[in-house]
Amino acid sequence: MGFTLTFHLLGLSPTQKHHSLITEAPAMALQCSPRLRQVAEVVDQLGFEAYRTRQILELAYKSHYSDFMHMKVLPRKLRYALTSHFSGPFLSLKPVKEVKGDFAHKVLFECRDGVRIEAVSLDFHSHRSLCISSQAGCAFSCSFCATGKIGLKRQLTADEITDQVLYFMHLGQKVDTVSFMGMGEPLANPKVFDALKLLTDPDVFNFSSRRLNVSTIGILPGIEKLTREHPQVNLVFSLHSPFPEERNVLVPTNRIYPFQDSFALLDRRIEKTGRRIWIAYLMLKGRTDTHEHADSLVQLIKERPFNVQHLYHVNLLPYNTARGVDGGFERLEENAVEKFARTLSQKGISWSYRNSFGAAIDAACGQLHGMYEAKPK
Repeated sequence: MGFTLTFHLLGLSPTQKHHSLITEAPAMALQCSPRLRQVAEVVDQLGFEAYRTRQILELAYKSHYSDFMHMKVLPRKLRYALTSHFSGPFLSLKPVKEVKGDFAHKVLFECRDGVRIEAVSLDFHSHRSLCISSQAGCAFSCSFCATGKIGLKRQLTADEITDQVLYFMHLGQKVDTVSFMGMGEPLANPKVFDALKLLTDPDVFNFSSRRLNVSTIGILPGIEKLTREHPQVNLVFSLHSPFPEERNVLVPTNRIYPFQDSFALLDRRIEKTGRRIWIAYLMLKGRTDTHEHADSLVQLIKERPFNVQHLYHVNLLPYNTARGVDGGFERLEENAVEKFARTLSQKGISWSYRNSFGAAIDAACGQLHGMYEAKPK
């Protein structure tokens, strides 16, 4: 049975109570994590010292305890109270299915309300990178993406986003980089910004901003906010076609946020930060792979201001067959990719080719679906 927590039991106003909780707990973490605020309230209501909140934070995020009952340094009464309040362990997600293969470890999580999401741990031998979800489903219906076919179920909280990282850390995995490239459009969820603060907070995850990657189809207000609040986080812009009419089909949001407007904001981001922008470009056989596409992509980058164009990097993506996607898309052969890339190189455009780790287990780009069926057309 959970606790009914109110600020009035001890005769304090909400403002006074909030201030009293912050004195021993990290202010940024309290601001961004609803769960930590609840922990602090339980600690305070039961009359325990305020330092217990920081202690719980360190046990969960530094020592990687996932269950309150295993935090033996806490008083027994507090452990039982926290378990009762949260109806279980510290994590807001529970793994319901795990699949390993093709250098990937994919986990299907269930949130407390039954909503499902997926996250992937990728082993690059030289480092380990996580691909995490920011939404359950997605509202933007990109034509090649399994997540877009299931529609948006709901936004994830900052705790649900970062708990995907925490889960893999609790498994003993050393996480080097985190990419917001799983289910959902990161910049359409305001809680992503709280998640970024938690991930970079020295009292919580303590990641360098430069170890974090956010991918977007071009949500203009989100790009502006990311530049303002997290200028050192790596930004990936999903272009996929240099032709507006074609991009309208592949990425329907282009009708609302044209890629030309996105590039204007990306130019300003580079000018402010001096940081590289990654342009994700999906290689679709017979569609986005022509010489005209390569030339137009080059021209688009060469049109950028001279002082920023060298910091645009094209990341060529293979197409991964995705559940519920019936657009007749085909993967481009490697020799054709090399031909396309040669045009970029000849024009002085830096590029790379993304691997397909996890494709065999539906864990690669565009394949995550959370075990939901595609919505009827």
